Amino acid sequence: MTTMNEGQDTVTLSPLFGEGGGVLQSGDPLRIWGTGRPCSQVRITITDRSADAVVGDDGAWVVQLGPLEPGGPYRLEVRVDGGDEPVIAHDVYAGEVFICAGQSNMEYQMEFLRWRYPSEYTREPDPLLRHCKVPVRFDFHGPRRDFDEPVRWVGAAPDTLDEFTGVGYFFGRMVRAWLGVPVGLLNITLGGSPIESWMDEETLAAWPKALADLEPYRDDEVARTRSEQSIAAMNRWYEDLRVREAESRSEDLGHGTLELPAFLKDADPRLTGFRGVIHLRRTVTLPAYAAGQSAALHLGAMVDSDETFVNGVKVGQSEHQYLSRDYMVPEGVLKAGCNEIDVRLVVEHGTGRVTPGKHMHLDMGDDSYNLDGTWTYAIGACADTDCPGEDFVRWKPLGLYNGMTATCAGYTARAALWYQGESNTGDVADDYGRMLAAMIGCWRRAWGQERLPFLIVQLPVFSIDGVEDGGWPLVRKHQWEASGLIEDVATVVALDAGNWNDLHPWNKSVVADRLFAAAQRLVYGKDDAPRSPESIDVRLADGRLAITFDDGTGDCGLDTLDGADPGEFELVWEDGSRQAVPASIDGNTVVIAVPWRRPTAVRYAWRNAPNRGLLCGSNGLPVPPFAEPIA
Repeated sequence: MTTMNEGQDTVTLSPLFGEGGGVLQSGDPLRIWGTGRPCSQVRITITDRSADAVVGDDGAWVVQLGPLEPGGPYRLEVRVDGGDEPVIAHDVYAGEVFICAGQSNMEYQMEFLRWRYPSEYTREPDPLLRHCKVPVRFDFHGPRRDFDEPVRWVGAAPDTLDEFTGVGYFFGRMVRAWLGVPVGLLNITLGGSPIESWMDEETLAAWPKALADLEPYRDDEVARTRSEQSIAAMNRWYEDLRVREAESRSEDLGHGTLELPAFLKDADPRLTGFRGVIHLRRTVTLPAYAAGQSAALHLGAMVDSDETFVNGVKVGQSEHQYLSRDYMVPEGVLKAGCNEIDVRLVVEHGTGRVTPGKHMHLDMGDDSYNLDGTWTYAIGACADTDCPGEDFVRWKPLGLYNGMTATCAGYTARAALWYQGESNTGDVADDYGRMLAAMIGCWRRAWGQERLPFLIVQLPVFSIDGVEDGGWPLVRKHQWEASGLIEDVATVVALDAGNWNDLHPWNKSVVADRLFAAAQRLVYGKDDAPRSPESIDVRLADGRLAITFDDGTGDCGLDTLDGADPGEFELVWEDGSRQAVPASIDGNTVVIAVPWRRPTAVRYAWRNAPNRGLLCGSNGLPVPPFAEPIA
C-alpha cells in the first residue's frame, strides 16, 4: 500500500491509484479505497470532485466519485480531516481500462515476443498506454485487500515493454489508435491456472469436490510443507544428475547423430524412454565478418530444461519446455570459421524432444544460418526415475481469487479480456461452461459491475502433448456458447492463431485484433465490426446435408483459410461411430452428401488441432468448431 507515514494508524491509498500514474475508467463512477485509523475521516479529491469517507472498524475506507472526462494527468489527493498527516497526492489519468485475465497465453509477456515483433521496441514511447501487473499471490483463508509486493503502472516504452502482456499490449495499442484516449491494462494472470483458482468460496460451493481437494491446503503449514517438499525432491533429482554427470565424464554412455528438430526416440530408437542429461552439438561455419559480432540463436522449443553454450560461453537457459529458446549471443563470442553450439538438455520423463516443426537458426544482421539437420549427441548422465513433479499450491481452487482478484475488485473497468482454459481440458472439460458462467458472475459481483463485458478467447489449436479425448473441443464449445448464453459476453475464434506444437503461440497480435473487433461491437456498439460466421441452420433432405452460416451481415462470403475444399467435417452415427466426409461450399452454405445411413449429428473441427480446409468468412475470421444434432 502507498503509506503516508510509518505506523499502523496512518492513512493509505491502494497502490492501484498510487505512484506511477494509474488509468481510471472515464465516463463511469469511480471507487477509490485504502486503509486508515478506524473512525477517522478521509477526504478524496480529483480535480473538482470530492467525497468523504469514515474509516470502518476493520480499518478500510472506500469512496465513490463522479465520472471523469478522458485525459489527464489529474491530481488525486487524500486528506485526513482534523489530523496533521500530510496529503497523499498522485497523478492519474482517465481513459479506457481493461482487465487482462487468465493463464499463460494472456500472461505471456512481450519479453518473450521481442524476436517476433522487433519493431515494437523501436516505436516512440507511449506514456498513455499503461500497464499494471498484479503480483502473483494465493490465499486460502479469505479475500485480501492489500499487496505484499510493489505495484506500479508503467507506460509503453522500450525499457518497460518486456513486462506487458502481449495480447493486452496489442489490444491496448489498437484502442489507443481508435479512440485517442489513455488506456490502462490491469494484468491479473498466472500461467497454468485452472478456472477454479479464480473463483471465490461462495461460487465454488457448487463444486464441492474442488473445495474438498483444497481442504488440506487451508493449513498454511501443510501448504508450505507440501510445496517445499515437492520442489526439494525435484532439486535433489537434478542435483543427482549433476553428480552422475561429473562422475561419468570420462565414460561413453552413448553417442550418435540426430536429425533435428525431432523427438529423440524418433531420431534414434536407442533414446526411447531416455531420462537424464544429453548434450546436443552442432558446428556452424561463419565468414570472416562474423568474428566478434553479436547474434541471435533460435532453437525453437525443447523438453525439458536446457543450458546452451556457444564456443564454451553460456548464452542462455530455460527451466521448462514452455519457453522458446531465443538466446542472444553477445559480442566477442563468435569467430570466423567453426563455431560450436552445445545444448545441455535435461529430459525429465522419457519424452525428450527438440520440438518438431520449430525452425532452428542463427541470425546475424540480415543473414540467417540454418541449424536444422544433423546434430551429434553424447549422453552425459542417465536417471533411474522420472523427475518428481511440483505440487503447484498456487493453482489450487480459490487461492488466486483471494490473493489477486480480490485486491483489484472494484477498480472500475470497461471490459475484461479472458484467455484461459488450457488447464481445464482434462476431466472437467464438459463442466467448463458452467464454471465459466459462474466465474463471470463472481467477478461481476466483486467489481460491482453487473454488466461488465467479458471478451473471451477461444482456445487455439494444440496437439503435440495432448490426447484426442475431446477435452480441447469441449472447452472451445463452452467458450463459444458463453457468448450466446451470458449477457455482455463475446467470444473470438483463434483456431488459426495457434500452433499444433506450441502451447504458447507467438502471434498475439492476431488474437488482439479479434478481441478489438469484438470490443468495438459488444462494448462500443459498432454493429458493423467483423465477427466470425457461425452455423445457424442444419437440414438434411434428399441425401443432402446443408449447414447455413451467418456473420450478421446476411452474406458472410463463406470460404476456407487455405483455399482448399472445406475439411474437418465428420458425421456421427447412432452407435457413436464417426466418419470424415468431404464437403463443398454453396454461397453461405456447406453441403455434404449423406449416404443412405442417417447420421445423428455433424461435427466440424472437433479435434485438438484441426487444420484442413478451415472455414472462414470473407472478412477472414474463422468459423468456430461445432457439434450440431441432425433432427
